[in-house]
Amino acid sequence: MDVPAVAATTSGSLLTVLLVIGVALAHFLPDIRSETTRISRHSILSIAGGISLVYAFLHLFPELDAHRGSLAGVELGIATLTEHHIYILVFVGVALFYGLERIATVVDTPAVASKVGISKPVFWVHIGGFVVYNAFIGYVLVQGQTGTENTVLFAFAMAFHLFGNDEALEQHYQTLYRQRGRWILATAVVVGAVIGAVYTMDDALFTILLGLLTGGVVFNAIKDELPRTRESRFWAFVSGALVYAAILVTF
Repeated sequence: MDVPAVAATTSGSLLTVLLVIGVALAHFLPDIRSETTRISRHSILSIAGGISLVYAFLHLFPELDAHRGSLAGVELGIATLTEHHIYILVFVGVALFYGLERIATVVDTPAVASKVGISKPVFWVHIGGFVVYNAFIGYVLVQGQTGTENTVLFAFAMAFHLFGNDEALEQHYQTLYRQRGRWILATAVVVGAVIGAVYTMDDALFTILLGLLTGGVVFNAIKDELPRTRESRFWAFVSGALVYAAILVTF
């Protein structure tokens, strides 16, 4: 390998490491934001929602569509997924994360929360779902299968998205999440990246996880932004979406 090729490979590897670290650290952005900027939490969440959704529709859905052939004849439960049923995976992702959110919300109610110890099992189940979610993001960062040739764009969108997830999880679990949850999820991104550096998963498995990730991105972005109409910032949401859409179609 000649010197320019080695330099390019080294530069690319260093950039990937920095992106992985940056995405992992997104779970600590709420604390950094509160100390370094006057931009309101609601505005940042609205911007994050716009960026996450526009990335899902402009790049994650097309990437999933490009992998539809890998699922021909693959059995998932009782259904055989073919190229004609690829978006079932997105729906499953939405349903899965809706179920996790619903369980967490029910446990937050006073009648249920008064039952000693019930919150911790739910916390671990909820965090477990996001561990897979985050690890796959780290894997994709290393493998570069992001729906765009520019991995930086994927990393930027996912960092904002994980910031929104972190805010929501902290509201549910508070101290337990701050002390344990965010560290686990940040570590999951790094672990996923390490897996991606030493192992390339089967294309069918990648497609299944990509579909679940896409559904999760859509659900979590909408959950954190659209229902809270009094708290959300419409123009921040639209501005985030339009600016990032312009960047995505340019690059």
